[in-house]
Amino acid sequence: MIDWAMIILNPLEPWPGNMILPAAVKHDVKLITRVVDYGGLFHDDVKPGHQFGQQDHRTFRPAGWVEAGTVKMEKMREIARNHKLTMLQLACLWNLSQPGVKSVIPTLIQEVGANAKPIETKVDELAALPEVKFTEDELDFILTVGNNKGCMELKGSNRSHVGEPLPDRWSITNDHEVAAKEWGVDPDADLACTHKAAG
Repeated sequence: MIDWAMIILNPLEPWPGNMILPAAVKHDVKLITRVVDYGGLFHDDVKPGHQFGQQDHRTFRPAGWVEAGTVKMEKMREIARNHKLTMLQLACLWNLSQPGVKSVIPTLIQEVGANAKPIETKVDELAALPEVKFTEDELDFILTVGNNKGCMELKGSNRSHVGEPLPDRWSITNDHEVAAKEWGVDPDADLACTHKAAG
């Protein structure tokens, strides 16, 4: 019934999006992944100390997310260098290496500041995405570095939400429990916030 679906997925936010990959593959749902750039970090022009505009949606992220993400990205740079990739290209190719993922959509924002990349350069990097296949070891390394499981409270299917469903927040229903069991998901372990972390 569904041909395409859109999820958030990138090397610094593999969870919870990666939990639906097996179901997408089984039901032949092609996935479009957005926010591939992780709030601009993979464009390499959002660095520690970056000043976001007053109305910028990224100011809602937890304090320290740019610094924490930058540290994790540094660990991935050698893979990018070995394949002659920009960090945006690394993020896009990592996403495209995931089961069911057919498309990547990074956010394209013209940042402010002297070291900001022109948005045209970002488009060119995306358009020049090469045909590169990462090894299983490289894919696993990136996943391990970017592992964010349990770092935030999810809006949907959240046990802590009590009462009527809201547009962006709802509890776990019996139907959710059945689907979770079918796909080997333990809501109390796999969907729970286990720690608050920057980034």
